[in-house]
Amino acid sequence: MAQHFLLSRQAKTLSLAKIYQMKDAEAEMAFRKVRWDKTDGEPVCSHCGSLIAYDCRRLKGAPRFRCRQCRKDFSITSGTLFAQHKLPLRCYLAAVAIFCNEVKGKSALALSRDLNVSYKCAFVLLHKLREAMAEEFKDRVIGGAGKVAEVDGGYFGGYVKPAGSDGLGGQCTSPA
Repeated sequence: MAQHFLLSRQAKTLSLAKIYQMKDAEAEMAFRKVRWDKTDGEPVCSHCGSLIAYDCRRLKGAPRFRCRQCRKDFSITSGTLFAQHKLPLRCYLAAVAIFCNEVKGKSALALSRDLNVSYKCAFVLLHKLREAMAEEFKDRVIGGAGKVAEVDGGYFGGYVKPAGSDGLGGQCTSPA
């Protein structure tokens, strides 16, 4: 029998314990490698796509880059769902790890407790992650190209109300 993916070695590459032990520079490098995987973390301009960019951090140390071709500033999160972020990058990495590791999904209330953020922040973050997943799978068709998937019927759980338990003594009434 094949091993479940969550038990495999590939699923353990981004663990929550590793994320919480990261320093800010390590979290930034992890984000860079995920964002710009084809260039091994080297910045790619989000405006013109140039590979010629240099580091020009802000006074508070926020990671920013400037493109030598178009002269525009961009960050690691420019053009992503984390653009204009206010939380530390480590918090976003933790949110992604928690979101991906939960088999049945994660509630905003539980995520707000795990990340020590407000419920509203966790709610928005989860919806951004779900939106990104939906965008990734938008053009995919069940069954593959040229194939049709059909569903005849199904029972998806829930409670089936027994007959005669409508509070009317078993009599059925229709609106007049």
